[in-house]
Amino acid sequence: MLNNIIVPGRSLGGILLGEEVEKVVDRLSEMHLIEYLNKNTLKVDGGVITIYHDSESGRIENLACNAEFQGRYQGKLWPGMTVGDVLKMTETQMAWCGFVQVDDIKGVGLPLPGEFDDFEKLTDFLDRKFIFDELWVYSF
Repeated sequence: MLNNIIVPGRSLGGILLGEEVEKVVDRLSEMHLIEYLNKNTLKVDGGVITIYHDSESGRIENLACNAEFQGRYQGKLWPGMTVGDVLKMTETQMAWCGFVQVDDIKGVGLPLPGEFDDFEKLTDFLDRKFIFDELWVYSF
C-alpha cells in the first residue's frame, strides 16, 4: 500500500531507498499497477511513482513521483509546482546534480530540464510558469 509521505534521502510513498525492488513489487502488485520500463526502472500506477533500481543487486537507488502523487514535503515542495510556487514557498534555491534543492534540504529535489544544470537565480533560464512535473527522492 502506498502513502503520501515524502522523507528526503529515505523514502517516497512508503517505498524505501535501498529496499529490494522485488519485495516492493510483491507488496504493491495486488492493489497497484506495476509496469516495467526496462531492467532498471518500473512505474507504479502509470508513473505516480517511478522506481529506479540497480539491476544486479535489485536495490532501489532513486524514487520519483509525478503530479498525481498527493504528498507534499513540509507543505512547500511537491511535484507539479511551478517556478513561481518554488520562489514563493521556499527561502533558498540552488542547483545541485541536475536538481533544484531548496532551503538546504538534502535528499529531495525537483529535476532541472536536461539543458540546464546550474543557475544563479532559478529564473535565469526558467519562466515563473515553468512546471516541475516530478519530484525526486535520492541519497546521493
